[in-house]
Amino acid sequence: MKQLTRKERTHRLCTRGAMLESFLIRPEVLTDDDVMDILKQAFSQTGMKEAVAESVKGRVAGEPLTE
Repeated sequence: MKQLTRKERTHRLCTRGAMLESFLIRPEVLTDDDVMDILKQAFSQTGMKEAVAESVKGRVAGEPLTE
């Protein structure tokens, strides 16, 4: 995988953080710990790991997935 520059990584993180906030109600009142707890619960749901793995497989052909 291509090594991201600092600018590219920062852009990716900001973009994805904005995507996450679009799903939260009143994100400005939630703490980082609150958001982490929400993410842990969401990603522990049945089928979520499989859904993520399928998305990754669709983007990365032939490379083994690592956790």
